[in-house]
Amino acid sequence: MQERDHGATGRARRRTLRTVVTACTLAAVVVGAASCSSDSKSSDTTGAARATAGSSATAGSSPSGSAATSTTRAGSAASSTSTAGGSTTPAPTTSTIAATTTTAPPTTVAATTTAAPAELAPTYSTLPDGSPAPIIAVFNTDGVTLTGAVPDEASKEKLGALAKANSKFDVPVNNLLTIDPTVPTGIGVRVVELTSARFPTGSSKISGAHGAELDRVVTVMNALPNVTALVIGHSDQVGNSASNFQLSADRAAAVVNYMVFNGISPERLSSRAVGDTDLLTLNDDAASLALNRRTEFVLYGLLSA
Repeated sequence: MQERDHGATGRARRRTLRTVVTACTLAAVVVGAASCSSDSKSSDTTGAARATAGSSATAGSSPSGSAATSTTRAGSAASSTSTAGGSTTPAPTTSTIAATTTTAPPTTVAATTTAAPAELAPTYSTLPDGSPAPIIAVFNTDGVTLTGAVPDEASKEKLGALAKANSKFDVPVNNLLTIDPTVPTGIGVRVVELTSARFPTGSSKISGAHGAELDRVVTVMNALPNVTALVIGHSDQVGNSASNFQLSADRAAAVVNYMVFNGISPERLSSRAVGDTDLLTLNDDAASLALNRRTEFVLYGLLSA
């Protein structure tokens, strides 16, 4: 009887071991061989205890219960492993912000236009032909008087010095010239000699004394080679205008010839006749009539020489 019990117990133990092996095989898939070895020892101990109790009914049902228990533990171990494996720290999220490039709108620079300075309107006096009225230099026994307009102060001083240097007498210069920037530097200077020798009545002949007066002009033109001269012939108011006009033309031509003979190029000289239309005086005494029988010079280029 005891042998049968022992035989039954042995069979029960073998079935329990097979069940444990099966459970270990399942658990090994999840937790590995180490867990299976540990669980086998535990199951073996449990099976021996139950066999010693001598309950065949219990022994008959143990394999199923033990297998369920082992499977549960294996499941718990697998759950633990899954939890451990599932504890994954999410990789930090890197946000890449594309650089924003702002393109500045093109800048258009307006072209700067510099307007040419407006030309000043002429304010000086003009002759009937539109040319500037010349500066007037009157030479007398008591002084030299300058009237008219010049472009700048330097021109005023220059003409004052020339007048002083070319006067027959050591007299002061009354410089009444005004400054007008619109006056061209080529403006003429009209020379009026009140003390020079005159032509004889009705004649264009140049006397010795008269020639000496003309030599002063020759000297100036030789010193200033860029200066040109206009010779204007005059007559007094005696006689008819046609005869006086021709007489004034003959006098102007005689002066030009004299200067050319004394070395002045004819290209620098010109002449014009005005007859009795530009009198210095309306008196009809001998001295006054003599003043009107004359020639005058308009010198060009004195300011730029």
